[in-house]
Amino acid sequence: MAGLIKNQILKHLSKFAKNVSSDSVNVSTLKGEGELTNLELNETVLTDLLELPIWLRITRALVNRVNLKIQWTKLKSVPIAVSLDEVQVEMETCSELRSHQSGSSVLPSYGSGGRYGFADKVIDGMTVTVNSVLITFRSHAFHATFQLSRIVLDSKNPLWQKADLRQTRLKDVDRGELLIFKELSWQTLRVEAKSTCDQALTPLRLITNQARCRITIKKKLTDCSVVGCRLVLLMDDLLWVLTDSQLTAAFHFIDSLSDLVKQAAQESQKTKAVRKLESLPEFQAQLAQQVQQARGSGSSQGRGSSSGGSSSRSSSSQSNVVKVFSKYDVPETSYHFYSERIDLHFCDDPGPGRSSHPDLSGGAALQVTLAQLEIDFYPYHLAAGDRGHWVKVWAGSVGPCSFSTVQDTPY
Repeated sequence: MAGLIKNQILKHLSKFAKNVSSDSVNVSTLKGEGELTNLELNETVLTDLLELPIWLRITRALVNRVNLKIQWTKLKSVPIAVSLDEVQVEMETCSELRSHQSGSSVLPSYGSGGRYGFADKVIDGMTVTVNSVLITFRSHAFHATFQLSRIVLDSKNPLWQKADLRQTRLKDVDRGELLIFKELSWQTLRVEAKSTCDQALTPLRLITNQARCRITIKKKLTDCSVVGCRLVLLMDDLLWVLTDSQLTAAFHFIDSLSDLVKQAAQESQKTKAVRKLESLPEFQAQLAQQVQQARGSGSSQGRGSSSGGSSSRSSSSQSNVVKVFSKYDVPETSYHFYSERIDLHFCDDPGPGRSSHPDLSGGAALQVTLAQLEIDFYPYHLAAGDRGHWVKVWAGSVGPCSFSTVQDTPY
């Protein structure tokens, strides 16, 4: 029995890892526990899994130890617990943009391509904890390191509370879509970046406290492809001390990536235009009409009027499902940021990097405080499209008609 389970683990794990062998997997069938050591992850699959921008690629990824805990009798309600000790990831910018996988296809390379089933539910519901992650980033202008500790990725219900695994998904059969709610949290994040072109620039350093990232993913039931995502980053109070030299370095780093980001944005808009058109209400209404016509013709031939009571009850329950799904739906991909308070201290730095600002000369400092900062970004929204589903948009706000007057203006 243990050998059969080990072979199944190796079969699925071989999609994600390179050097997987039976010697690196230890399985206890009765306890529902397993252990894997010294895994080298597949860079291509990991890049696809994380949906990294096409100007960025992973060159190496290592995991020293992975522990699995599976409750065989409660797979429907209790998630599989995956615990990782140390993860090391190396990534770099691309001199030429990566090509989109499979052309216009949005199917992931690690997916089966079949209909959403029980195995997909188990994988999507997994709880992952990581002790530490070290990410090394390299570009032609600078090198940077990101250190994260105590990372937890688990499933939540639509109200972002811990719940039974079956309550962490919403499914609409008529639309053929599924919503998954995940929350990513970490204890500390340390960022350090250093220029490779100008050694005189002071290294840029930032340390943050606890943070949470709430992720809502919408998938198709037919092929498990991702059609939309809402990502909300919630930061605790943030304090950042910057000197003139560090501020110059920050602008230098951003400028070195700006051209690649612009090229990637133009390329992404071409490949995701079809997905955006498919998500428009007009397209969805046409699909719904076709489904209703197909169901109407089939039901008129196969059933009589004796099932009127049961059909009314089923339609009522189906209506409730549609209402709940519509309430938490993700009409389009969006990214959101919120922080209760951000304090920026611009200060003088004695030595060669001393501030040139007259108000900061002689060891002075300038404090800038941002309270309740919110940023909402909808990268694929049409300028004249409806904004009723946007966060905190109400009837009295500026409507889409205001955009129609400037939609022909060149940007």
